[in-house]
Amino acid sequence: MSSMEWPWKEASSLIITCGGSVTDKVNRNVPKIPVAPGVRTSCDYRIMMVKRSGMSSFMASAYVFPGGMVEVADYSPKWWHVFETLGLTRTDLEVFSTCVVGSRPPMITNPIVINNAKRGTSESVDFLPADIALRIAAIRETFEETGVLLLTQTPSISLLSEKSRSLVPVSDLDNINVDLTEWREKVAKNPDAFLDLCLQTGLCPDLWSLYEWCNWLTPISVGHRRFDAIFYICCLENEPKVVLDNSEVISLKWCTPIEMLEEHRQEKVFLAPPQVYELSRIYNLPNFKAVQEFAHKRQRLGIERWLPVISTYSDGAISVLPGDDNYPREPDIIGKKPIPDFPQSLEEMRAKAIHMNRLEMRGPICQTYCNMKLNCGHLSPFTYPPISTVVQSML
Repeated sequence: MSSMEWPWKEASSLIITCGGSVTDKVNRNVPKIPVAPGVRTSCDYRIMMVKRSGMSSFMASAYVFPGGMVEVADYSPKWWHVFETLGLTRTDLEVFSTCVVGSRPPMITNPIVINNAKRGTSESVDFLPADIALRIAAIRETFEETGVLLLTQTPSISLLSEKSRSLVPVSDLDNINVDLTEWREKVAKNPDAFLDLCLQTGLCPDLWSLYEWCNWLTPISVGHRRFDAIFYICCLENEPKVVLDNSEVISLKWCTPIEMLEEHRQEKVFLAPPQVYELSRIYNLPNFKAVQEFAHKRQRLGIERWLPVISTYSDGAISVLPGDDNYPREPDIIGKKPIPDFPQSLEEMRAKAIHMNRLEMRGPICQTYCNMKLNCGHLSPFTYPPISTVVQSML
């Protein structure tokens, strides 16, 4: 199948976690809302979640991680010059590809954006590798939606260095020599302007602060728009200054994983299934240092693209993921077949399963179930609220 026929767009998102001062961390160990009994509530970090506009054509009113569509501008050959002005060679930048020894998903090995850009021309273009371009896209989209700008002049070239560095967004600095509000408007209108912003400031996207985390492809049964979305994770020492665009996103929450999952359980917020799953596995990391260390060490093992496969039952739906007993050997990625419907209940299906990696959905509420070790050295999600009959997740 040619790239033009794939019924989805490519997207890049950023999971921003942040720590804080000692005082902040002590206060943050107290949850903002009551949670289910028997659940660890102490947590010295928060995660940024933004609420999509109710007018959005995809996941309207959902709380998501900042991000959006990948553009050809993120792959532009002109980026090589931006990096060269800071003394970075192509060999320095190859680390984003060479440091990964595990699985690589299609949007890394064969990006649709570039295949489409090459269509109809025989001219050879020196595009950036996807491992770089997708990080640029995540940083650009985060800037557009939240005003948080991750640029650097002194990058940490070794991705595998054990020493973490203090990371402060440029948007938090008082001595920045450009009008970021004006530039943000320019970038929102034209993605190419992000490169111009970097040239103007003498800075480059802080690719080194983003660790590869996961890759989700929208199921065939979810709305009329689908995305193949890669997620990165970034660890900031303190909460950055945030100014929402009030267009694509209209509200902001800084929350612990368990707080957001509890609000979702109470139907106070709407979370898409990938957000439920990722919050459920980040929960396994008890503190900010653990998040930093795990994200840093795990990324060399790569990621797999996950396509959830949905079936409906008497009291809800199940979205099975790779490794689950019910996951098909050849899932329908295009949507040629109808969604299967079965008379059993979700609990009956769960009782039959030996290997589970799934999300159960009852109306707008999603819950993860996983009792197996996942590929790529990744965390298995915690089931919230806990159910005693479920074998709990393991690392």
